Amino acid sequence: MQNKLNAIQTFIRVAEAGSFSAAARQNGMKQSAVSQQIAALEEALGVVLLHRTTRSMALTEQGQRYLQQVRHLLNAMEELEQQLRPDSQPLSGRVHIQLPSGIGQRLMPSLIAFQQAHPALQLTLALEDRLSDLIAEGVDLAIRLSESPPATLAARVLTTVETVLVASPDWIARHGTLQTPAELAHHPHVRFSGVSPDAPLQLFSATERMSVPVKSVFRANNSDALRQALEGGLGIGGLQTLIGAEALASGRLVRLLPDWRLPDRYLYAIFPDARFIPHRVRALVARLSETLKTLAQL
Repeated sequence: MQNKLNAIQTFIRVAEAGSFSAAARQNGMKQSAVSQQIAALEEALGVVLLHRTTRSMALTEQGQRYLQQVRHLLNAMEELEQQLRPDSQPLSGRVHIQLPSGIGQRLMPSLIAFQQAHPALQLTLALEDRLSDLIAEGVDLAIRLSESPPATLAARVLTTVETVLVASPDWIARHGTLQTPAELAHHPHVRFSGVSPDAPLQLFSATERMSVPVKSVFRANNSDALRQALEGGLGIGGLQTLIGAEALASGRLVRLLPDWRLPDRYLYAIFPDARFIPHRVRALVARLSETLKTLAQL
């Protein structure tokens, strides 16, 4: 049983590392020993888990399914062991977390502090705005900004994120401030590239809702790039207050039409499996939730 468990752990390491040699280095093993463990596991299962050539390695379809399932099994074993230990036992194990780039930067001090407080953890961070396949990529926790939670995954709302219209002081000095939302149609706009360039801007006030056509002059799929474009005076655009708090407080960006804002979005903690959320992941979510409450008060 122990030999098979070791082989399963080695298989996961090979799949995550992308090669036998990299997995061998990480495990402090000879590459031949890694190959022997994988071969023995495949023989015991009666399936080929990995396609091998002299230059590359790739998971087979059976290997991909097996990887997804054994990850959950090993996480469940670790969680059970954690529950049996006294509460004073330190958090340990791997946590692969994916965050949007801009929000990830705001949460980075908290993530670093969490790692410092729990040195037995191994945090792996992916700061990217794309929506990954959590199960296939082995992501334990994804932080996503959306108007609604994903339909097929477990999700918890962490906070509401307000998006306001802003421009740089230089832009305002050149063009003047705005009096009505309709004036947006006459000015260049900075916008997220995931939105169709022809889509009208949706705006809300306390009592009204309206759509305004805008001319996009700069588009990007990264919130930091959009913020820098706005600070550079390229035009007007929406800014998430969670990301832009410092720029607004320092005066690098100024809010326009303060009675209006874009639709609220929600920051979700997304889990690959609702049936099993490891204690270390729950602890990290609790830490991030507290951090977001503090940031919302700034």
